[in-house]
Amino acid sequence: MPHCIIEYSAPLAQSVDIKQLVQRVHHGAINSGLFERSAIKTRAIRCDEYQVGDNHLGSFIHITIKIMPGRTDDQKNHLLSAVYDSIAAETAEVCSLTFEVIEINATSYTKYLASGH
Repeated sequence: MPHCIIEYSAPLAQSVDIKQLVQRVHHGAINSGLFERSAIKTRAIRCDEYQVGDNHLGSFIHITIKIMPGRTDDQKNHLLSAVYDSIAAETAEVCSLTFEVIEINATSYTKYLASGH
């Protein structure tokens, strides 16, 4: 844990290296010091249909970080800051850059591992 999910407006792939963005978000979670490196999962989801305010061409990145319960608000804010710091330079031109931390309901979350992993 955590799951870092990056949603982004499709045209951003022309100006932002999405693979590098995934790596930087991942490293931001690592740099927070709150999780074991091997437990962090990061992925990007391209959004082809979107609108930002009244601007049909506006760009956005929204990063959701799903974590298990038990972290303090200070730890959550530290995590957000670490991730933001890791991507700030390459996302300066993005119209809307948002983040949120969501606590997973531990009673309804299950993880299955493949044999030998």
